[in-house]
Amino acid sequence: MKNSILFLLLIICNTAVSGQSFQQVKSELSELMTMAADEYDYVKKQEYMDSFSALLEKTLKTPNSFSFSFDSIPHLNIIVSKDGIVRIFSWGTLKNDDEYVYHAIVQRRMGDKKNPLSDIYVLNDVKQDVLKPEEEILRYPNWYGCLYSDIIETQDMGKTYYTLLGLDFNNRLSHKKYIDVLTFNPQGLPLFGAPVFVDGTGIKSRVIFEYSAKSVLHLKYHADINKIVFNWLYPIVPEKRNDKSYYVPDVTYDGYEFKFGKWMKEKHILLKKSRF
Repeated sequence: MKNSILFLLLIICNTAVSGQSFQQVKSELSELMTMAADEYDYVKKQEYMDSFSALLEKTLKTPNSFSFSFDSIPHLNIIVSKDGIVRIFSWGTLKNDDEYVYHAIVQRRMGDKKNPLSDIYVLNDVKQDVLKPEEEILRYPNWYGCLYSDIIETQDMGKTYYTLLGLDFNNRLSHKKYIDVLTFNPQGLPLFGAPVFVDGTGIKSRVIFEYSAKSVLHLKYHADINKIVFNWLYPIVPEKRNDKSYYVPDVTYDGYEFKFGKWMKEKHILLKKSRF
C-alpha cells in the first residue's frame, strides 16, 4: 500500500503545482511527512523525504506561494521574518538511533507585496565538516543544520540581520541549541553566521549551547525586553566538566541584547514567570 502511495506522490511531484490548489499540495506534503516519520526502514524513509523535498521546492517556486501558510504539516518548522521578506522551512529525519539529518529551504520574497515571485534556496547541512563552528561564516548552499524556532529581525548601517534560534537533537546523550545569523550577500545569496555576538571571550559568528539530552534549555527571544535569554549551564558531575552531556541548566539567566550593530552579552537577567 505504501509503495502505491509513494508512486502516486512521485507522479504528483513531477506535475505542475499550478494545476492543483495549495491546500491539496499541503495535504500531500502532510501525507509524505507522516509516512516518513512512521517508516523504520531508512532507505524507504529517505524516499519519502526526497519526494517531500521535491514537492515542497516545486511548490515554493510557484507564484503566490509566499502568501500560503503551509501550517500544520507534521514535523515541519516554519518561521517568517517580521518584515515579511524571509521564510524558512526546516525539518529533520532520524537516520538511526543516534543521528539526525536536517533539511531546510529559505524562501525570500522579491519586490513589494504585490509581486508574487520569490527566490528559493535549498540548503545543505555541512555541520560535520565545520572545524570552528563559532567562527565560520557559511556560504550558500552550506548551512549549520537544525530545526528553527524563531527569527529576529534587526538592522544596522542599512543592513538587515535575521537572527535565528534553532534546536539540534544531536545524539542520545546531548542536545544542542544555536543562535545563528542569516544575511544576504550583494548577489542575493544566503550567508549563515556573522561576527556580531560579543561576550567576555571575544566576538563569535554563532553561539552554540550543548547540554544533557535529559534536560531542557530555555533559549528564547523576549520581545518585551528585547533580549535573547538562556539558562546558565553547569556540569552536574564536576569531574565531567569536559563532557557536555553532563551539563544541565540552572535557574540563572544570561542574555544578548542588540546594541550598536552587535548582540552584546548581559549577565544575570531576571525573568518574570509570565515571560516563560
